[in-house]
Amino acid sequence: MAEQSRATKMLEGALDWVKRLPSTMSADVAVDVGRKRVRLSHARAEALTRQVLQQVKHLELTAWSSGPALYDVRLSIKGWRLRVETTLERVELASGRYKVRLRTPGKVELEETAAASALLMGVMRTGAGRAALRTLADKLLPPGLRWDGQVLDIEGSLPNEGVVSARLFESSSLAISAEHAPEGLWLSAEAWPGLMDLLQAVFTTDLPRKAPGT
Repeated sequence: MAEQSRATKMLEGALDWVKRLPSTMSADVAVDVGRKRVRLSHARAEALTRQVLQQVKHLELTAWSSGPALYDVRLSIKGWRLRVETTLERVELASGRYKVRLRTPGKVELEETAAASALLMGVMRTGAGRAALRTLADKLLPPGLRWDGQVLDIEGSLPNEGVVSARLFESSSLAISAEHAPEGLWLSAEAWPGLMDLLQAVFTTDLPRKAPGT
């Protein structure tokens, strides 16, 4: 009960802060105190994703499109090009590291490249689909990335500097679940102080580190 009250106070403080944001930034975040969640716009979600993926070797995010239920993303991995329809499910930030879980309920396709032989592409087009891609993923994905045909897991060290840096989560932690909606990603946190750290980093603006009244 005390923990719920503390979380509510923190979210109320965040809501007051959001109301004071410049109009150009206020559309990027919303706070639902009653349901204890925060919404980031899809544009902010993309910016954070690009920042994190910059640290993953041999992987480049080449295109990003936001839909009402999924993100349509194109990736380059070791010279291979992939198209993935995905959405965020869970994020964990702790001890200077991150773990990201992405659901892949939509298309997962290998696109034509110099590295993709005609034979391989023929296999993909004749129905092997995800089973073949999963086999390829085991061989192609760099360390820190795993795909089981349904969920893509990304794990690694947070950068020393940047929007979400290791120093923010050396002593605090954050675990959040995400719900994709047409207007953005609704984030529900399990570690509220960490959520305040993340919001501060996302908007590079000071937030109260303590909830009002604590």
